[in-house]
Amino acid sequence: MKKIIITILIVLCIVIAGTSAYAYHIIREPLVENYTEASNFVTSNELLQSIDSVHYYHGTTAHYVVKGLDEDGNEAIVWVKDDFETVHYRKASDGITYEQAFSIAERALGERQIEQIRLGFTRGVPVYEVMYNEANQRKGYYYLTFDEGAFIKRYSIRNITG
Repeated sequence: MKKIIITILIVLCIVIAGTSAYAYHIIREPLVENYTEASNFVTSNELLQSIDSVHYYHGTTAHYVVKGLDEDGNEAIVWVKDDFETVHYRKASDGITYEQAFSIAERALGERQIEQIRLGFTRGVPVYEVMYNEANQRKGYYYLTFDEGAFIKRYSIRNITG
């Protein structure tokens, strides 16, 4: 009887793990397809010659942020709205770097621990979104313009995992 229960538990664990992996794949598949579509859109419109990375950003509107090299070999960034109707192009040298964004945010946020910095698009401008932890179990977001690193907004939400 003990062997049967153990066998059933092992099979149940395998089924749950398999179902979870399958569900994750099914849920993630449209996003991966859209990454490919965004990459193809950017290269077919000759905005970038080669692509280094693509990520999805959902702020006030959803955008694909595509980094790569333009026709002159310069690093460039393209923000493509998720409907593929609106495109914003900037050379990486036209804005502040990740390191500069980190430095600006670090000075502004003081002792708070910066968790992540990523490019996004909000209020009609390219931005750096800085995610940080507050001392009171809150997750904070600090937004800087990509072009000159000017403060746009800051807000925090309660961290439900903590």
